[in-house]
Amino acid sequence: MNIVLDVGNTYIKVGAFEGEELLWSQSFSEMADVVLKIEALQPTYILISSVRSDDALHTLSRVSKVFYVSSQTRLPIDIVYKTPNTLGSDRIAAAVGSTVLFPKQNNLVFDIGTCLTHGIIDSDQKYYGGSISPGVEMRFKSLAHFTQKLPLLEVPESLVEITGKSTAESIYSGILNGMQFEIEGFIAAYQNKYPALNVLLTGGSAPLFEKRLKEYIFVVPELNLIGLNRILNYNV
Repeated sequence: MNIVLDVGNTYIKVGAFEGEELLWSQSFSEMADVVLKIEALQPTYILISSVRSDDALHTLSRVSKVFYVSSQTRLPIDIVYKTPNTLGSDRIAAAVGSTVLFPKQNNLVFDIGTCLTHGIIDSDQKYYGGSISPGVEMRFKSLAHFTQKLPLLEVPESLVEITGKSTAESIYSGILNGMQFEIEGFIAAYQNKYPALNVLLTGGSAPLFEKRLKEYIFVVPELNLIGLNRILNYNV
């Protein structure tokens, strides 16, 4: 059994694999719980992708051989990026995951989590980069933080109208419809260059936009874990 960790800004996602098969996945909020879980499993290898520093991660080396995704990691794709050492390992994992599901095809991947990111990887397995902007909760919080009168609202579960008829409805429309149009704009721009294009969504807020988007998309919650496992197998 191999274990991969996708350590994000908010949650830690853990996946267990046998070969290319995902056995199970689980999300944690505390690293200490992750360490206890993995210590009990005694996996063969561990691969960690992390966007933050956490001393508890280093204790996993007592359990088994640990690898970290970095700019020096051998990858099954080519990175065409001006500053590859600054490219987040979560974005790399999502790109690689898309090639596992749709090999040698043009894939556009959106990760809608703490941030909204997208990345484009073509049929030659070349990753060119993409964009980074604030995620759903970050937009709600920043709007309330940087103004005196606008309230901090909860993220709604239902669809919202384009025309807000109150301050709250206007905020919902601006954030959620604005993000939808942002995503659709990127999709339309890439379709001009890549007529045959797969669009994949992952991240905690991806379900919010699954039914909003007009384009046919694939929502894959475990995309980063699938990508990390491919990177691990590629290296060991």
